[in-house]
Formats: sequence, structure tokens, C-alpha cells
Amino acid sequence: MIKPRRVGHATFETTDIEKQIAYWTDVAGLVLAEREKNRAFLATKTGLLVIQVDQSDRNACTRLSFEVAPDSEFGELAKALAADGVKSELRNDSVPGMGPVLTFKDNKGTSIDLFKEWSYLGSHHQVNGIGPLKLGHVAFAVPDVKVVADFYAKVLGFRVSDWIEDWFVFLRCNPDHHTVNFIKGSTAELHHIAFELKDISHMQNACEMFATKKIKLLWGPVRHGPGHNVATTRSSSISNSTR
Repeated sequence: MIKPRRVGHATFETTDIEKQIAYWTDVAGLVLAEREKNRAFLATKTGLLVIQVDQSDRNACTRLSFEVAPDSEFGELAKALAADGVKSELRNDSVPGMGPVLTFKDNKGTSIDLFKEWSYLGSHHQVNGIGPLKLGHVAFAVPDVKVVADFYAKVLGFRVSDWIEDWFVFLRCNPDHHTVNFIKGSTAELHHIAFELKDISHMQNACEMFATKKIKLLWGPVRHGPGHNVATTRSSSISNSTR
């Protein structure tokens, strides 16, 4: 069984990479760590890689990365995946600060990269915008919530933290309440991503920044559901929502 330690970064395909770089740096407060012609890598102010954007003909979240223990053997992980009927391959996509990855697809079609070697992309960056501490969780809408949740539990070793009836599940791979969650939807697509802030004053500053930029909130700041005491949500042009 695979046992991830944390979510690494999320990869988005976008029809307008320049617009997305501007959003993630000027609004979200991430740092443009590295730029290539058709892709860009963005990190937190502490240097954690959290977002990759690739130029494409569609807007979608296509890939997630998860860190595994440094003594993990990719050959053994590949055998464990194969035992569950999952094909994988060892790759090196030259992602900044990340070594080789074992990649495969989950049962809703999202590519998953497992990595064990990584480094910070600088530190103590001065940022504009919000400046989150880390990527908190990623949520997808899926037609069959239980089937996807069972895959993440059986194949990836995630544990269920909470269910809201039978249509919304929260799963964890570390002490955080949830790392991924799945909500009932007609098609498999990104529902939202969430970033962790330092405290309530950090969130208040974020809301004030939204006001100065005339960015409307979908809701919040309010008491949230399972796993979060307070959260706020706004829409973004690459996904259904960003928290």
C-alpha cells in the first residue's frame, strides 16, 4: 500500500498561461520560481512548490503530486500498484526541486506523481497578494464518490476523516484533517483547491485585499464544515473555486 506523507503540488492546464501567472502571483501571493515557454512553476514564500501551470487548449486540473517516505523504493511501490491493477512508470519531468517520480492515473483519470526527493525553491520570498503557507487540499466533483474514495483508501492508503451523508467525503494522509476530498457531481472535474493561512488575521488581510481589487467572495469568512474552523471562498478563472 502507498502511504503518502503530504500533497506536493497541483498541475493545471490553462488556455492563458500569462493570465494564470498574474493571478497566482498578484492575487494568491505565490512566487514565480521558474518559467519555461509553455509552463510555469509557482512556490510559496517559504519556497514550497505548490502550483504548476501548463499552456493547453483547455482549463483543467490534470495532476497531483504526493510525497512518500525518503526510504521508499519505487520498484516496490510499482509492484504494490500493479497488485491493485494500476500501471505505473518511473519518470523525470524536470520539475524544479523534485527528483524522479513514479506516475500513474487514479480511477477518475487524474495523473498522480509520487516523489521522495525534493528541495525548497528559495526561502523568505517577498510576495504580493495573500501569501499562503502551503497547499491545503484539493477537491474534485465525481459521479461516484464512494468508488473514488475506496481507490484512495485501498491503493494510496488514505484514511476517511468525515462523510457528509453519502455525497461528500474528506480523506487524510497525515495529521491534517483532509488532503483530498470528493463531492458528488455529474462529471469528474476540479471542485476547489484550498491554501492554508497562518491565522484569522491573515485571512482578514486576504479579504481586505480582495476588496481593494474588487474581487467578490462566493462566501465567507464563515465557520466552515469538517476540518476547518473558518474559511472563505472566491472564484478563479482556472477552477471552480479557490479557498
